[in-house]
Amino acid sequence: MTTGTSKPSPEPMPRPDSGSWLETIALFEAIREGNQPAAHRLLCTSAKRDAVLGGLFSLLGVLLRAEDAMDRAKLDRFIEVSHRAGPPPAFGARPFIPPQS
Repeated sequence: MTTGTSKPSPEPMPRPDSGSWLETIALFEAIREGNQPAAHRLLCTSAKRDAVLGGLFSLLGVLLRAEDAMDRAKLDRFIEVSHRAGPPPAFGARPFIPPQS
């Protein structure tokens, strides 16, 4: 499933520097863990929020494009279900409950 073509944005998001790239990776890790409060706090306190978001979008794009055909089908199903389910609760509203070992 493709999104088609779209108009380019007026200006690209800023490129992350070393510090904002580390924040991008920390944000990705917090999201992967399901720790929305930490991810939200990191994003809200970042001095270079746009660069961190741009880095996250780039990181996700690379990750998702690298999926093999089986994983692509799984991602396509996820997108279809997301359309049917509707929007989730506000990001950062869900408390973090660490996995039990």
